[in-house]
Amino acid sequence: MNAGEPAVLGNDRDAAAPDPIVVRLLQRMVQTSEDNADQLISAIQRVARELSSLSFGFNSHLIRAGIRSVDLQALDAQLDEASAVLSRTVFNLQHRLLHDGQILRPLVRIFEVTDLEDSRPAIVRLREKIDAYCDTLEREYEGIRETLAGLCYRLALTGNNIEITACRACAGDVSAPVDIFCVMASQIRTLADRLRNATADLRVFQQSQNGYAESLRAALLHGSQGAAA
Repeated sequence: MNAGEPAVLGNDRDAAAPDPIVVRLLQRMVQTSEDNADQLISAIQRVARELSSLSFGFNSHLIRAGIRSVDLQALDAQLDEASAVLSRTVFNLQHRLLHDGQILRPLVRIFEVTDLEDSRPAIVRLREKIDAYCDTLEREYEGIRETLAGLCYRLALTGNNIEITACRACAGDVSAPVDIFCVMASQIRTLADRLRNATADLRVFQQSQNGYAESLRAALLHGSQGAAA
């Protein structure tokens, strides 16, 4: 056996026709990632834009109403903070989802392209990359979901507090525009509900990708056992 033979054998293994089930599962993972990159980001971006607008509007109404309330000013600051946190989270999610596509798309062609730096069979490299992807999926998406879930709670609580505090601050003044603050409180609670739904969709996305990955591992194991037989 000459020195060139191992490389040739490795290339032959990589060039072998992959299991159609494996290819299909990889394609589904890519498609799921691309679909969610559009849907999830769009849904949360809309909430972020509306929250930013409400935060700005709350401050403006507070100034125009001439209401001097330390508690309402504190709630105004909480709205600003929540808006900033949500904007950063949207950016992180967008970056994560786009990075998913960059990770998954090359895997569809892993049986067609020889890795000159890794002579292991494509089936081994694919299994390793899928495991690494799932580890990152669980770790990074879990952090994003926890942040979003915390924001849902904070927004709902802030909406309730705005309504209660505005009513107290305007008590005894029939001309005080308390209704506008009650409307804004309701809108904030609605945003909290929409963000909660988007967070649930993110969880479904995680579960779908993990499900495809588990099926992919089973298909790869079956293929390796069949090759050994």
